[in-house]
Amino acid sequence: ISVTPHIVERLKRINPNTVMITNYPIVNKDEEIIRKPQKAICFAGGVSEQWNHDVILKAIEDIKDIKYILAGKGSEEYFNKLKALPSWNKVEYRGIVPHKEVKNIYSISMAGIALNYSRQAKDNGTLGNTKLFEFMEAKLPVICTNYALWEKIINEYKCGICVDPFNVEEIKNAIEFIINNPDEAYKMGENGRRAIIEKYNWSTQEKILLELYENLI
Repeated sequence: ISVTPHIVERLKRINPNTVMITNYPIVNKDEEIIRKPQKAICFAGGVSEQWNHDVILKAIEDIKDIKYILAGKGSEEYFNKLKALPSWNKVEYRGIVPHKEVKNIYSISMAGIALNYSRQAKDNGTLGNTKLFEFMEAKLPVICTNYALWEKIINEYKCGICVDPFNVEEIKNAIEFIINNPDEAYKMGENGRRAIIEKYNWSTQEKILLELYENLI
């Protein structure tokens, strides 16, 4: 069992009895998502170089009144790097917070930003990372890395904007588009939630897992 296509394909060469079961969220389809977005983007998770927070801070440097709500654990060395940047004063760092507080952060943000870069995933990316789907579940427009796998989802459901995770100008333009086009941003959020309800949720994956168990028995 693996979580993303390129690993599954590699394992199938060793054993054809290989399946992909991905970390899609367990969704309460009846949950009411109440959003009161401020002029803020957000991220909750690993505060590390893998998520290009330093590039994000450079991108928001000239965006007036923008706030970057950040939560999660990171090394002292990386935090010192971030704090040395001019736009650190636009960061609202919440520390390590419980899941309920993460939902609150999402509810007051205009967009979730997921600029992951992995040398292992390369240009194709991975479906094993949950950040993209967390944002979509919360009706957040997504600004994310232009991984092929992520871009396919974003383009199919029109639920965000894909960017080069190292291109400051592209990231800035994406954030400003969300700010300046609230109706379009709202539609992106609704589309992302619909994608989760229809396709990218755990109930689609548990069927595959149970079928695997049946076949093994």
